[in-house]
Amino acid sequence: MWKDRSRPMGKWKPPPGNAHIQFRKRLAVLEGTILFIVLLIVAQLVNLQILQHQKYAAKADNIQFVSKEIPAQRGTIYDRNGKILALDISVKTVYADTKNIVDIDHTIHVLSKTLQIPAEKIRAKLKEPYPRIKRKVTIEEYDKLIDAKLKGLVFEDDFQRIYPKGILGSHVIGCVNVDGEGIEGTELQYNKILAGKKGIIKWLRDGRGNYLSSLGKTLSLSEQGKDIYLTIDEHIQHIVEEEAEKGWKDFSPHQISIIVMDPISGEILALVNKPAYNPNNPGAYSAEHRRNYAVTDLFEPGSIFKIVTAAAALEEKKVRINEPIHCEGGRWFVRNHYLHDTHSYGTLTFDQVIIKSSNIGTVKVAMRLGEEKFYDHVSRFGFGKKTGIDLPGEIQGIFRPLHQWSGYSITAIPIGQEVGVTCLQATRTMAVLANGGYLVTPHILKDIKTTEKIARQEPQKIGPILSSETLEVLNKTLARVVSEEGTATRAQIKGYKICGKTGTSQKFVGGRFSHSLFVGSFIGFLPLEKPRAVILVKVDEPKGAYYGGVVAAPLFREIAWRMMQYWDIPPEPNDKTIAMKLP
Repeated sequence: MWKDRSRPMGKWKPPPGNAHIQFRKRLAVLEGTILFIVLLIVAQLVNLQILQHQKYAAKADNIQFVSKEIPAQRGTIYDRNGKILALDISVKTVYADTKNIVDIDHTIHVLSKTLQIPAEKIRAKLKEPYPRIKRKVTIEEYDKLIDAKLKGLVFEDDFQRIYPKGILGSHVIGCVNVDGEGIEGTELQYNKILAGKKGIIKWLRDGRGNYLSSLGKTLSLSEQGKDIYLTIDEHIQHIVEEEAEKGWKDFSPHQISIIVMDPISGEILALVNKPAYNPNNPGAYSAEHRRNYAVTDLFEPGSIFKIVTAAAALEEKKVRINEPIHCEGGRWFVRNHYLHDTHSYGTLTFDQVIIKSSNIGTVKVAMRLGEEKFYDHVSRFGFGKKTGIDLPGEIQGIFRPLHQWSGYSITAIPIGQEVGVTCLQATRTMAVLANGGYLVTPHILKDIKTTEKIARQEPQKIGPILSSETLEVLNKTLARVVSEEGTATRAQIKGYKICGKTGTSQKFVGGRFSHSLFVGSFIGFLPLEKPRAVILVKVDEPKGAYYGGVVAAPLFREIAWRMMQYWDIPPEPNDKTIAMKLP
């Protein structure tokens, strides 16, 4: 009978001895390896799903969606009376959803003809899945494309900056680039306030990367920029620009700058430069046209700087207003050079020195002050420092520290040589005499509109830097400058008392003073009793005539007269002034 020789059934026992120990070790290693792998997988899942969830979710989101900005409407710029100077209008930007274009050749032909874009350029764009064809299309272009009923065109909302007044106030208002960002003037200075905040929308893409424009989600809405009000008065600005244009035609200068400022508050009522530009199309003009010369350039002030010298001498009581000064017959050798007057004056009283604009008499009085005292008083007027106007590009001018003066400087600076000033600095200087002795900060921002509230800008001033006694005497003298005995007879307006000073300076070219290139200027304020405006006129390199009393004073007169009519300020009935007529 067959006998079963296999091992009887029963509990398995591990091999004895060393074999048992080796088996346990291998089992422990296997269990540890499995545990490590499990822990590694768990750690990686924690890392991916918890610690780096946002990172990989963002990557997936970027693959599935594309972000696009929602343009924000830029704030409106108004003049001081609420008249619009710059605003955004709604326009469209044209995109092509290429997968939905039916007839590509016909589409290219219509787009090229309507938008004035070369057909080859449009064909190249259509090789992309969702190209932008043109930004900010006109209403006429938009209507034509809608009428063409082309498949695959998408129109997105956008904004176009326009300037309804064209060239008016261009150097103050400024302009924007194609992206709607400020690049000049107020548009640049207050870009953050005007720009608002762009929104964001995400569009879904299919597996091939094509945009599914109908499947979008808005992440944030755009916020409109704040409206701002400028100190500029549109009507006064218009007056100044008209008169500047007349001066441009009469004297064919290289450049003209005119500033009208409220002497009490420092508010700029008008600021004009010639040449100018149209901010609706700034790219069509050179940098020279867009340059704000009144802020960014300096000139030697010449005789208008004698106001500062006279103020310093009177304040320090180094001269009496009626004290006689010997003017050397118009030629005086001092500090190793000859100083000249335009006319051969003998003895003049100090007020006559200012009225006749004697260089010799002015320098003699300045030398009584001495370098240190004179330097101190010029510094009080803020020369060599920025005025702080809220327009881009302001320079500080040139007024060298006292230790850099030469022995000749005390004979040059008092008559407006060896010093470079901006039109703003000169305007602010005359304002000191008109407002009771205070140094004000010129500014062009009046208000910022926030929802229903208006944040008003408060005037800033320093001083007084001159006493009332000095102001009274000096202003009476400057009123006589604009009279039959002074150098500014062409600035007279019958019935109005005007304080002013002419300036004529040779331009410094090639290391020497030119005998053919001049700057003629006039600065003044009116009315004398209750000053309303300081007006500066600077004519750079006029042709045919160059004295400030001839090329600048008449422009002042016409501007001032028209402003008095605008403000309804009547002339004094008993005034005996005979206003000069232009030849």
